[in-house]
Amino acid sequence: MTDDFEPVRRLRPDDVLSEDQADPSVFTRAKDELMSTIAPDNAAANDPLTMPDVYPRLAYNDERAAVRYLADVFQLEEIREARVEHGDMMLAWLRVGTGVVMVGHASEDVHQISSPTAVGNSTVQMMIRVQNVDAHYEHAVARGANITMPIENAFYGERRYEATDLEGHRWHFGEPLRDVEARSAAVSSSEAEMS
Repeated sequence: MTDDFEPVRRLRPDDVLSEDQADPSVFTRAKDELMSTIAPDNAAANDPLTMPDVYPRLAYNDERAAVRYLADVFQLEEIREARVEHGDMMLAWLRVGTGVVMVGHASEDVHQISSPTAVGNSTVQMMIRVQNVDAHYEHAVARGANITMPIENAFYGERRYEATDLEGHRWHFGEPLRDVEARSAAVSSSEAEMS
């Protein structure tokens, strides 16, 4: 019988000794070797700081309040490892599904981007695909979201609703109708089996 685990055992950092036992590079090298055998082609995909090639930056006068609002009301998840603090300003990245949104301070002098409160109108609409748009809608309503389009089925095959955030950015949340119908059929089938 061959020992298939012998190559992995050789990578164990506790079996790797150097002349200077406190040398952190020994552990780092052993860890890097082990990680390269686990997912050599997926290293970037597993890094929480890996960003899509295109993502928007939204400007807010109070970016900290915006991050709290987007996480609480719209259920976006902040990538905490990515947050950058600089004086009284902050940059944050929030993930939803495979997408990322960057939230930063309104920077009219440097980046020439403004909060909708400064220009009096939103200049972008964020299109977000969610799972179970009805539950997402109910959550947003319960948290006090400013709903600008109630939930409805659209002619192009999507169940959707729209809301405006605390500084006026427009958010469109949707789910393909085929997914809504499949979930509804699964619930009906499950309820029929229980009867």
